[in-house]
Amino acid sequence: MDELETRPTDIFVDKTHANSFYQTDLLKHLTRLSAQKLEFCGAQTQYCVNTTIVFAHGLGFENFMVHDATSTYDNAQMTAEATNQFYEQLWDKRFLTFID
Repeated sequence: MDELETRPTDIFVDKTHANSFYQTDLLKHLTRLSAQKLEFCGAQTQYCVNTTIVFAHGLGFENFMVHDATSTYDNAQMTAEATNQFYEQLWDKRFLTFID
């Protein structure tokens, strides 16, 4: 993504599954960095973001997010806005902490 500002030291992880840890080297990188806390943002709230947040929580990471830091699209059951609100309520104090 050309609009994304990157540095030569940034780490990129290619993924093909909703879970960013599945068949990737993400956990290896986080372990090497001694990471204990993760801050989340992303696309596809109900798929990629949710799956990765819940999995990271299960691995013992302390997860954080700014409100409205995910995106999705309307589906047959809910608008994108309702989906995002639903997942934020689900995650709050269970799988992550919201920060200002």
